[in-house]
Amino acid sequence: MGQLGTKAASIRGAESATTRVHSWTFAATASLGWALFTFTVLHIVSSFDPLTDPVSRYAFTDRGQGMLEATLLSFAVGVVAVRGALLASGLTVSRTATILVFAAATGLVAAALFPATFTSDIDPVSGVIHQYASLIAFLSVPGIALCLLDQLREAGDALRDTRRALLRLAWVSVALLVLFGATYLADKVPADTFPLSTPLTLFGSLPEGLVQRLVFVADFALLAALLVLANRAAWARASR
Repeated sequence: MGQLGTKAASIRGAESATTRVHSWTFAATASLGWALFTFTVLHIVSSFDPLTDPVSRYAFTDRGQGMLEATLLSFAVGVVAVRGALLASGLTVSRTATILVFAAATGLVAAALFPATFTSDIDPVSGVIHQYASLIAFLSVPGIALCLLDQLREAGDALRDTRRALLRLAWVSVALLVLFGATYLADKVPADTFPLSTPLTLFGSLPEGLVQRLVFVADFALLAALLVLANRAAWARASR
């Protein structure tokens, strides 16, 4: 009887954990889905060029005002909800990963509240805050995935394929981030700077706006992969 009671309690605990994972997954999917929806609509209605204009410029769009801020705030909520799903699944979320989660969320909120300096009426301090907040957010999202990957080195067969997919996405995100940084620096450093003239010309020819948007897409994909990881971990735990 004691063993039956223990087993029943274990089953109820696993079902409760799965329910919590599903709740957090719903919250994260709703937030990230809304962010992706508003981001897409903003590009459709705005007259800016998505290939050349940076995302930050869309805060000053002629149509769709406020949609960039809504995108960033929804993205921030989604990042925090992804952490909730990971914790509910029973996966270990390290202190470093937690710091990166809240760094990403805080960076996104700050980027939404402090616009970049594209017009003379914007305080230059706001532009600096926006720039560094965006940098922190961009760096933190792949960092979260890399921290989780470190925790999954001894993962079982149920999570092995998910870990491999997450690893590929993480490195794609890092590579795109490096590429975006190179295109950004190419616009800031004089092209005749020796011995950087050739690589600066090469990176400067790339559409900065497009590369930045690819970074956004990679981050969305990473967070979606983390949600898949959380749900598969919960399923594996419940099926034991």
